[in-house]
Amino acid sequence: MTQTATVEADLDDIAAKRSRFLGQMRRVPGAVAVIATGFEGDRTGLVATAWNSLSADPPMLLACVNRKASAYSLVQRSRAFSVNLLATGHSETVAIFSAQRGLEGAARFVDSDWITGPLGQPMLRKAIASFECTLEATHDYGTHTILIGQVGDMRSENDAEAMLYLDGCFASAVRQL
Repeated sequence: MTQTATVEADLDDIAAKRSRFLGQMRRVPGAVAVIATGFEGDRTGLVATAWNSLSADPPMLLACVNRKASAYSLVQRSRAFSVNLLATGHSETVAIFSAQRGLEGAARFVDSDWITGPLGQPMLRKAIASFECTLEATHDYGTHTILIGQVGDMRSENDAEAMLYLDGCFASAVRQL
């Protein structure tokens, strides 16, 4: 096999592994949240499933954000962000924050749906749970940065079912087995 053929075969293997990995990850249910941030009058956010608790002592969350996302640079400047767990009824919020409505930045925030937390971060008024975080650390890996945030303000104003993402669709969880 020539060196060119070997490189092409390696690239095919990488592409196949990536495709298989993405297919496998679609099978893993993820809680859908809006990661939002604000700084000096600018606000933006994105829909994410790559977030979770990190520690209870002290209360910490982590969220994974693509460095090409508009929210990434604003989180870096503000040194804070919020994580807002969506309910099954928040499909329009998903559409807005995943660029399906053509809105960007502050235009994504319907003022009546959002409040400003003590750190100045947007918090979804009717989220199942909202966490306002101070950015404590970051870790770059691949295309993403892991944001590690210390939780400050927390709010909960919605007892609805949490929105999940599973097999390329939005779903809800069964509360008990």
